[in-house]
Amino acid sequence: MKIKLTAIVFAIFGALIGIIFSGIALNISAGKMLIKEMKSPYDFEKTVETVVNRINATPGWHVVTVIDQNKEVQAHGGQAIGKYNIIQYCNGKYSAEMLAGDHRKIIGAILPKTLAVYEKSDGQVYVATLNGTILGKFFGGEIEGITEKVSLEVEDMLRFMNFKFTVF
Repeated sequence: MKIKLTAIVFAIFGALIGIIFSGIALNISAGKMLIKEMKSPYDFEKTVETVVNRINATPGWHVVTVIDQNKEVQAHGGQAIGKYNIIQYCNGKYSAEMLAGDHRKIIGAILPKTLAVYEKSDGQVYVATLNGTILGKFFGGEIEGITEKVSLEVEDMLRFMNFKFTVF
């Protein structure tokens, strides 16, 4: 009986420790998993131009707007942040599919899709976006299916940087 009780205590203790360490690991890595950042092979202007052209050249996709975030920040009282553009882009077919069901309308909070192109202090240019693979898994079901299709097309648009969405 004593051995059984000891085994149960160790099993419960082990499960609790596993849950705690899993929570800590998820907390540490969640930000890096949810937002994907890739180094561009081009300078800032060429990266923005390439991304915009590749989006507009992909059937069904179009750039909605390109925001000069540095200009916006400074125009509204903030300090200069350097070269930083936000590219908003959309696909009407996927948007309609995503937003058609009442239970999916909430996703409009993160539409249109967005890429950030920025230059860090070392002069290197990066492109960042939400990781569609992870985002879809958070929601599951129909949303996961739609984000999977979208993610494959986004990967293709950003292939010039060897861009690939991953779960880890």
